[in-house]
Amino acid sequence: MDSQRPEHNYAEDFSSERRRMPPPVRESAGLILAVALLAVVYYYAGNPRQHFLRWAGVNFVVLFGVPALLIKLVWRESLSSYGLRWGRARTWGKYILFFGLVLLPVLFAASYLPSLRSYYPIYEQARLELGARLLSVAVWGVYFFAWEFFFRGFLLNLLALRYGAFAIVIQTVPFVMMHFAKPEVETFAAVIAGLALGVMCYHGKSFLGAWLLHWGAATFLDQLVIWHGPT
Repeated sequence: MDSQRPEHNYAEDFSSERRRMPPPVRESAGLILAVALLAVVYYYAGNPRQHFLRWAGVNFVVLFGVPALLIKLVWRESLSSYGLRWGRARTWGKYILFFGLVLLPVLFAASYLPSLRSYYPIYEQARLELGARLLSVAVWGVYFFAWEFFFRGFLLNLLALRYGAFAIVIQTVPFVMMHFAKPEVETFAAVIAGLALGVMCYHGKSFLGAWLLHWGAATFLDQLVIWHGPT
């Protein structure tokens, strides 16, 4: 009679491996802090149409300044461990090229949508003056630097060591939720954008590419909407 190979209990192996892992204290603390910081931005940054500079400044201080201080002063780590580095520049450079080529026609078509044309540009003075338009571009650069550091730098790298590529999905969830107050089409697009930017930063070992791409896409959309004129 042939002997049968005993069935391997993979669930038991997984459970045993989980028991050997240290408890996710840092990840839990980081996520709780992240939720609190996003709530602060959502409720206290102010109306960007009325106080554009203040709104962007609060976002920068809360989403970049606070996590950066936590990393440096409490966790005693380098910001480079959280994506503030060149990383694999060739890798994220290829992603920028590919995503940029895809985004150009998509943004051009989206700029005709009434919901986006009535929402952008948020700094409405940019419609009227070149100086205001240049200021808007610069402020968006600061704003998106903080956002990309927070989602694709701080959150992604905080979670990636324990959860691997699944960290891309986790950081996408709050990213999409922070778009709930924006036009519907942009909120749904944020699901794809969050995952795509997460993949770029995960493989590129830096959030700088996502910052440049996000900043460039927002600037391009603003200019298209201004070019079309008011709805």
